[in-house]
Amino acid sequence: MKLSRNAMERIAGLLIVLAAVVLVVIGVFRSHKVYDPATEQFGIVAFTRESDKDLVVDATFAGVRREGDRLYTTYDRSQPRGKQACPT
Repeated sequence: MKLSRNAMERIAGLLIVLAAVVLVVIGVFRSHKVYDPATEQFGIVAFTRESDKDLVVDATFAGVRREGDRLYTTYDRSQPRGKQACPT
């Protein structure tokens, strides 16, 4: 059975949309440990669990750096909450 070009394009488009939906669903339920470097100096390792969405926001506006297999936030939590300037 030979598929027409139009049918192959539709199948390819549906596969791409399906893959995108699967990745979004995975991102909704996935969380990451983001460590706070300020607490590590006292021997206590404190971290927060952040979803993919929160991690993107934190990385965009506050900054997140990776050291080895750990993510460290550069967000100054002592500042009052609210809109902060973008570090870039």
